[in-house]
Amino acid sequence: MISLLRIDRLPERIPMSALFYNFDLQEFNRTHRCCYAVCASDAKKKKSGGDRSVVEGLDRRAVADRHGEGIPAESGAPAGACRSDDVELFSVHTFQLRSSEDLREAVRGADLKIVQLAPGAFTGQLTHAALRGVSFSAGDFYPDIRARGVMNPHLVTVGTMVESDGEVLQWDYNIAPGDVVVFPQAVEQEGRFTGRSRYATITLAAEELALHTAGEASLQDPAFWATINRFHRPRNLRMRTCEALGSKIEELRSGRLPRTAGGIDFLRRVLIESFLKGAIEEVYQRYDERYHRNAKLVRNVEDYVDALGADRPVHVSELCFVFQVSRRTLHRAFFEALGMGPIAYLQKRRLAAVHGILLSQELGSGGITQVALEYGFADLGRFAGYYRQLFGETPSQTRSRRLC
Repeated sequence: MISLLRIDRLPERIPMSALFYNFDLQEFNRTHRCCYAVCASDAKKKKSGGDRSVVEGLDRRAVADRHGEGIPAESGAPAGACRSDDVELFSVHTFQLRSSEDLREAVRGADLKIVQLAPGAFTGQLTHAALRGVSFSAGDFYPDIRARGVMNPHLVTVGTMVESDGEVLQWDYNIAPGDVVVFPQAVEQEGRFTGRSRYATITLAAEELALHTAGEASLQDPAFWATINRFHRPRNLRMRTCEALGSKIEELRSGRLPRTAGGIDFLRRVLIESFLKGAIEEVYQRYDERYHRNAKLVRNVEDYVDALGADRPVHVSELCFVFQVSRRTLHRAFFEALGMGPIAYLQKRRLAAVHGILLSQELGSGGITQVALEYGFADLGRFAGYYRQLFGETPSQTRSRRLC
C-alpha cells in the first residue's frame, strides 16, 4: 500500500486531515514550507487500517523519526524522505525564498555564492524532489542575481530555463528558455540572471545517464558529460519543453503525485527525458552537419587531385593551403568520412592508379620502377610492400596477369 504524507511544522498531535492529501495544498503551500513523501507501506502492516494505526496518535518527534530527518528546522531546512521500514519512492520539498541566500542550494547538492544585482525584495520559491537516485530541482526568483559555484562535486547536472523575461548568461552562453545546459561534476559554473527567472534541473550520476541514453553512443561516452555544453533547439521544440516542464513543476508543488511505484518510475523517466531529448536532438544535428561538411571537404580534395593529372603526387600541406584548413581539420574530415587519414587515402589512390596502369597499358623503358616513381613512390621496397598489402599480389604478378 502507498501512503502520501505531508510533513510540515506540525502540532504536538497530528490529525489525519493534516497528513493525508485531502485539503487545499495550493493555499497551504503559499504560506508554509512543506514536504511530501511517497513511501511503500511496511510489509508487516495489516491491510485494514495499517497506515492509519501507525500514524494516528504519534507525536511530532515520532513522525519526524519515522520519516527521516522529518520536520523542517527553524533555519528552513526541508524535511527528509521516508526511511525506517518504508521503502523511499519519491519525496518533494518546497519552500519560499526570502533572500538571495536562500538560493545558495538552487540545485540539491550545490554550493553557490549568490549576489543580488538589482534593488527590491527577493522573492521566489524552490522545490527539490528525490526520485531514486535522481534529484530534480526547480526554482523561480526575482530580481537579478549573479550565481557562481559548483553545482555538484560528484554528479552531473543538466538544466534548462523554463521562463525568463530578461537576459540569462551561463558562462559565455546566452541562454534562451528551453535551451539545455550541461554542468559537469565539480566544475564551477557562473551565471547572470536578469528579470524574473524560472529554471529546472536534474542531477544524477553519469552511469544513470548512460542507462537513459541506451543506443545513443555519443551520449553514453562519459567524456560527453564531463564537458560544459549548451544545446539550443528550434523555437517550437523549446516552447514545448518549457510548457511540459512547467506543468510537471506545478504538479509536484501542488501534491498531485503518482501513488504507485510504477507511476513514480514513469514520472522519473519523463523528467529525465525532458532534458536529454534536447541534447540527443542537437547532438545528431551537429553530427549530421559535421559529417556533411567533412564529406564535402573530402570530395573537394578528390576533385582537386583528379584535376592535377595522374602523374602528380599531392602533399598534405598543399591541400591545407588550397582549402585553407588546418591539418587537424583535414585529418578529422578524412577519418570521419573514410576511416583513415588523408595521407593513407592519397597513398591508396596512387597505388590504385599504378595498379590500373599495370593492368591496362604498355610500359615504357623504365617499366614498373618508372611508373612507381612518377606516382611519388621513391622507396621501391616500401612501394612493393604497400602494393602487395593492398592488392594481395606484387606489381610484377599484376603485370603478368595482364600479359596472359
